[in-house]
Amino acid sequence: MQSKDLLLLANQQAYFLTMPLMEDMQTAPLVPPMPGGNHAHWVVGHLLFSEGRFQQIMKGGENQFEEMQVNFGGGSIPEPQGKGFRMYHDLLSEVMSQHQSVMTLLETLSEDDLDQPCQSCPPGFEPFFGTWRQVFLMRAMHWMIHRGQLADCRRAAGREPMLA
Repeated sequence: MQSKDLLLLANQQAYFLTMPLMEDMQTAPLVPPMPGGNHAHWVVGHLLFSEGRFQQIMKGGENQFEEMQVNFGGGSIPEPQGKGFRMYHDLLSEVMSQHQSVMTLLETLSEDDLDQPCQSCPPGFEPFFGTWRQVFLMRAMHWMIHRGQLADCRRAAGREPMLA
């Protein structure tokens, strides 16, 4: 097995494990896991903003979702009522679309392609984002981190845990 196969598997599994939680929270997107915590609306927007950021790190240029930085970028604080946020459903739909684009890109890459250096790696983050391979690995891990937050949001909303 090549590492590309593992990256495809990790990114698909992260998506398939996280998406049902995001879909389920459409009816309670602003319930935080604890006061001041990352509610589902913020998580979905943050994952979308991050999709653009990962592409920016790899290829250079601008983050196509840069206008979302203030609400969903690193260091942002979830607005409790979601004021200024795009509609949850719209963010969720765009996250799905971006995931498909990422998977299509990853499918086309060779092992050598995955070793290419990133064009806009933030200084000091080379161990995490130095190559395209590392970005794809961190992307899957990032989704799983936020899956845990979504599970906590679901519990705070009084929902039973999902089996998967």
